[in-house]
Amino acid sequence: MTETQTSEEPTVLVEEKDNDILLITLNRPRSRNALNLQVWEELDAAVRKAEGATPPRAVILTGAGGFFSAGGDLKSTPALGDGALAPAARLELGQKIIRRLHDLPVPVIAAVEGGAYGIGWSLALAGDLIISSDEARYCAPFLSLGLVPDGGCVWFLRRKLGAYQASEIILSERVVDANEASDLGLVSKLVPAGSAIDTAIKMAAGFAKGNRHSVELTKRLMRDADGSDLAASHAQELAYCSICQTGPEVAKMRAERAAKAKEKEK
Repeated sequence: MTETQTSEEPTVLVEEKDNDILLITLNRPRSRNALNLQVWEELDAAVRKAEGATPPRAVILTGAGGFFSAGGDLKSTPALGDGALAPAARLELGQKIIRRLHDLPVPVIAAVEGGAYGIGWSLALAGDLIISSDEARYCAPFLSLGLVPDGGCVWFLRRKLGAYQASEIILSERVVDANEASDLGLVSKLVPAGSAIDTAIKMAAGFAKGNRHSVELTKRLMRDADGSDLAASHAQELAYCSICQTGPEVAKMRAERAAKAKEKEK
């Protein structure tokens, strides 16, 4: 927490947009949305809202002030409690939130302006898609600080890039610009600076038209594809198709189509 931001100010803003879209904004612009304990606790509550009995159609995660996140706040108290393992407690909270965000049953879009560094990059990578400003920068600057990559950074980058490219980016700590990130497949779409959030909202509105249950099962199918062979993926696909075909929502859609067809015949 900086001297110009009091603990009473929310560090995470949650806004319900049209089409049942939940917009979550990291709100420490003076520190480039560095993640301290207060941010993690408020982000925990925001993700819990998305996990509710009636989840939104899509979640958008972004940062205030034209910057996604500078990563962990190294100036804030690093510990939760006392003892040798206390510094790891806050990281564990962040890890749990990133996993829950990754596992949400609805599309999660990270709208990145400015940059995503350190665990802030991990947070963006936890989403299903990244809408990136063409001026955004990405970096994992851990090793020169005597740290190891956290928040799942190694896991995400290795899965998306393979061992060689992930190792080069992580070990060199170099900055990856938006164009290279796009070429590497690390972002879904490049947009002009200042338009990432609007683009994400429009994209999320399109996703909101999908059947809730079908979207959830499709996310599971895509997530599990990396760890299974084609036969296993086919088996999972068959099970999910059977569930959807016999579900009440599909039955309702078929009945509505049949009713419309009869009306046209009159």
